[in-house]
Amino acid sequence: MRRSTFIFVILSATLFALISGGAQQPAPRSEPTAAKGPATQKTEPCWEQAGISKNVMEQRRSIQESTRSEIRAVCSEPNLSEEQKRERIRQIRQAARERADAIISPAERQQLEACQRARHASGPKAGDHPAGSDPCAGLGR
Repeated sequence: MRRSTFIFVILSATLFALISGGAQQPAPRSEPTAAKGPATQKTEPCWEQAGISKNVMEQRRSIQESTRSEIRAVCSEPNLSEEQKRERIRQIRQAARERADAIISPAERQQLEACQRARHASGPKAGDHPAGSDPCAGLGR
């Protein structure tokens, strides 16, 4: 059980980092940054490059957090079959996608996703599961 909780925490942190597109702001530094070369320059977060406000990104993160909470609740439901859980999780994710799409314009979303793809070009996407796999694997049921 502890191992699955650990895996869930790591996957959640990775997913959050990928989705936020580097939205975390660095702590202010007292040393001058002008002397630093391009290799150490901080890049603008993808959401800023796409013209999305911080408030909208906070709303989007809230949607993601509530989605994870709803999915954990489904996964902990002992009376549902794996197929029922998979279907309910699909519905939860679809509703979350619709809520997120309602607060970000298609053009902004397209720019955000293009920026994120460029920064994270390789590896599987968070949330991708092979067909037929346990939809709650790694959630620390």
